[in-house]
Amino acid sequence: MVERGSHRQRSIALVGAATALLIVLAGCSAGPEGSACQAPRPAPPAETALMPDGLSFDKIGTVTRVMSTQGHITVRAVTAKNLDEVTVLIQDAVTAAGYRPAGMDNEGFEAEVFFTSGLYAAGQAVVRRAECEGQWDIELVLIDPETVPPPTTRRSVP
Repeated sequence: MVERGSHRQRSIALVGAATALLIVLAGCSAGPEGSACQAPRPAPPAETALMPDGLSFDKIGTVTRVMSTQGHITVRAVTAKNLDEVTVLIQDAVTAAGYRPAGMDNEGFEAEVFFTSGLYAAGQAVVRRAECEGQWDIELVLIDPETVPPPTTRRSVP
């Protein structure tokens, strides 16, 4: 009888250990609480208010950070759209804010979109694979539209 009780205690201990292991592993799974791939946290309204008038990422993805420093505005975002689509959407969004597209370079794993304002190079968006499968990180840096000098007229020389 002693052997039977001992066997039962070992079985209970093994089941308890297995249950504890499953709980620990569940915490490391792709679930919402333990995942490195949680939904991106949107930037607070005070930050998104720094974006140039007319610039919207509504069709692109989630804006996670906006900073204004030394005449530049940086917008960071995350998207689940494919690379080809997101580069076109970024170009459309920045054009709606008054900038002009100046070119694009798409290497399949990373892309850059370039912009001008008047005669000036005015910014660049870089899109790179994110840590989470199927997501892309976007970093858009634009010259603050309020710092762009007005276009000048040239006098013709006789």
